[in-house]
Amino acid sequence: MFNDLVHFLVNFANQIGYPGVYFYMLLVGTFIPVPSELILLPSGYLAAQGEKNFLLLWFSAATGSLSGALINYFLAQYLIGRVISKRKVVKLMKFWRKHGKISAFLAPLTPGLGQYISIPAGLSKMPLKWFIPLTFSANLIWTGFLLSIGYLFGTGDKAHKSVVVGSAILLGIVILVAILYTIIQMRKDKQIEEEERENFHPSSLPHREMER
Repeated sequence: MFNDLVHFLVNFANQIGYPGVYFYMLLVGTFIPVPSELILLPSGYLAAQGEKNFLLLWFSAATGSLSGALINYFLAQYLIGRVISKRKVVKLMKFWRKHGKISAFLAPLTPGLGQYISIPAGLSKMPLKWFIPLTFSANLIWTGFLLSIGYLFGTGDKAHKSVVVGSAILLGIVILVAILYTIIQMRKDKQIEEEERENFHPSSLPHREMER
């Protein structure tokens, strides 16, 4: 049964070609919950067999994911933004101005979270000059990882175990980077507060407040 499924997926990946990989990954990049490994593992295997070009598959998958993320981004701006209260949007924008770049890069490397991070990015109107390269870079890492697993191990049980192990390692790296970022950010905030206290002088207050 499992071998029949693997055979079907390999044939399916071979038939849809590069455009099919692009459009499948476009769906993955949106809020539609479809697993990327279903198409990327057999595509990587086909590249190892010489039937597909690895770099073209990689580019098709990464750009497809980015396109799906952009769909979420603009949907969030023009549709979801009208439903959520302005107070929540303002609160989100404050958070995103401070932590948006690291969030846009790390989230696509987190299994089950990557396709949804573009929604708060769109709601907070993150500049596309940052959103596109950060999201595309993260998608290159994730899709390259899955294609490489398929290239090295095929589409069998060993490949799926490698995906689980690799995903756990990636998740661990994401958590580690997030912790380090949080520590650095807290130190920066503390330093800013200390500098503001040092630079504070009563003469900078309005005359009425001084009289009080």
